[in-house]
Formats: sequence, structure tokens, C-alpha cells
Amino acid sequence: MNDNVSTATRTVPRDLVVVLLATFDGSLHLRQQLDSIASQSHGHWRLIVADDGSGDDTLGIVQAFSEEHPGRVRLVRGGAVRSARDNFFRLLRVADSAPYLAFCDQDDVWSVDKLERLVLRCQQIEAQFPSQPCLVYSDLAVVDARLGLINPSFMEQIRARPNDISYKSLLAENAIPGCAMLFNGALADVFRAREFDATKAIMHDWWVALIASTLGRMSYVSTPLVQYRQHSKNMLGSVDRSGLPFILSKLFRGNRRAVVRTYTQAATFLGAYSDLLDPTTRNELQTFASLLHHNKVARVWLILKHRILKQTLSRRAYQLLRA
Repeated sequence: MNDNVSTATRTVPRDLVVVLLATFDGSLHLRQQLDSIASQSHGHWRLIVADDGSGDDTLGIVQAFSEEHPGRVRLVRGGAVRSARDNFFRLLRVADSAPYLAFCDQDDVWSVDKLERLVLRCQQIEAQFPSQPCLVYSDLAVVDARLGLINPSFMEQIRARPNDISYKSLLAENAIPGCAMLFNGALADVFRAREFDATKAIMHDWWVALIASTLGRMSYVSTPLVQYRQHSKNMLGSVDRSGLPFILSKLFRGNRRAVVRTYTQAATFLGAYSDLLDPTTRNELQTFASLLHHNKVARVWLILKHRILKQTLSRRAYQLLRA
């Protein structure tokens, strides 16, 4: 499956995108996603697949796709890691150096110009800020299992304000799905340069967004470039995240451990990249990480004082109630 192709024999185009695909029992929708990669108007792509112990025909589908696109597909060999986060982190660690990388979920469908538009936006940012980590991302159309439209805008559905997403809001919540991201090699290099306890990271895309927002640049493309499929086997799907019903559901069914994990994630991130952060950013991360050691009144006070808040009023209300 082309997993033994020497990188030394490959010519690397300056706009090459290495697509990182994590799979697990994805045979139902995987072929549609692979075909949407093959149909990209941006022709300079390669695909790396890491499977997490599938028991269905996922690997057979990848094998067939590899044979149709010789020299472009690499399968990562190794045992199951049992989480999407760890599978994507594994992909990031083993991926060949490349100008650009993109996470890929097994059950979505990409617009034909997804890579083209995101590469162009990233190149525009790199022209202004050479050598800096850069992450660009698009909106997504939320669809059902048969690709029927549920909502034309994921960002509107979750009430996100993409242009206001900052490292502060990202400390409290992540509103950027990994499947909508493309980032440059400089960001991947930052990730690979440091070891950290991956179990303390909540999700791979959240961690990468924190790198971009604290150490580099981020930019948003408002056009939906992914059909974000919602189905019964989704681990993390699109949900409404606003209003009184949201607050009540979180209060009655929510788990404060999820909030505590954001403090732990910040502490772990700080331990990995503290020396690379500017003093102001370092201080804000230290404040948020320190919430692990304060009482509730102090936690609420510090969150409000430093405005390390989620984006909507309802999510902020829940954040403070569960702080």
C-alpha cells in the first residue's frame, strides 16, 4: 500500500498537502470521502492513513484506493490506539515533512475546491508572516447520513463567531473542527518538537488550534467546504450550543470533569510551549491553568477578570456555573 516509498525519491511540490486520515470501522462512508480527495482541484496531495483496528472492510477500501492512485497513499503500520485524538497525533508524528497538512475524517465529503482555497489563504498569510505557524479553516455544511442538508452553516448552528476566536476563547472551548482545518509545516514542526502527555490534550484539533492561536496566525474562510456528516456512529457531532435548553441540559447531564480538563489541558500546553510564548500569553495561560488550585469564587473571578470566556452568553453562563 505504498507505505515503503522512500521520501528521498519524491519530488515535493511547494504547495503539497499531506492529508491525514484516521480510520476506524468507516467502510460505510469512507469511499465517498476518498473520492472527494481524489477529485480535488488542487492536485498536489498525498494521503496518509492510520487505522485504529477496524473490523470491517475499511482497510480493503483504502487498499483499492491506493491501487488507483499509485505513489500517493501510505498506510501507517502499528497497533490500535483506541481514540481519534491519539490516532491523529500519531499521524502528525509520523507524517513526512510537507508544506501543508490537513486532517480528514472518514465520513465527510469535501468540496472540490477545499484544498485549493485553504492553501491559497494560508499562502497569503505566509507572505505576510514568513515562517510562522499558520492554520486556516472553513465553515462546514451540516448534513445527515445521506448527505441531506441539516444546516448550511456549522458556525451559525453552534453560534460561533469565527473572526473572534482567539487563544482565550480556545482555552475554554474549541469551535474549529479538525476536518475543516489546513495548517502549514511550521505548525507541524512546533508540534513535533515537543513531547507532552497526550492524554491531557482533549482533542487533536483543539491542541493544534491552541498552537496556531498562541504561536502563529489563524484565518477563516466563510464558504462551507466540507459536508459534515451526522450519523449514529459519530463520536463528536454538531450540536446546538446556545439558549436555555443548552444550559439546562448541561446542568443536569453535564460533567464538571470536562471543565476541569480544560484547565489541565492548559497546564499541559504551558509545560510544552511556555518558552515560546510571549509574556502576556504565558501569563493568561498560567492564570487559566491555575484554576485547578483555586476555590470556586476565585475561579469565577479570575475567568471574568481575564475574560477567558466561551463565545455565547449561554455557554458562558454554563462555564461559570461549572467553573
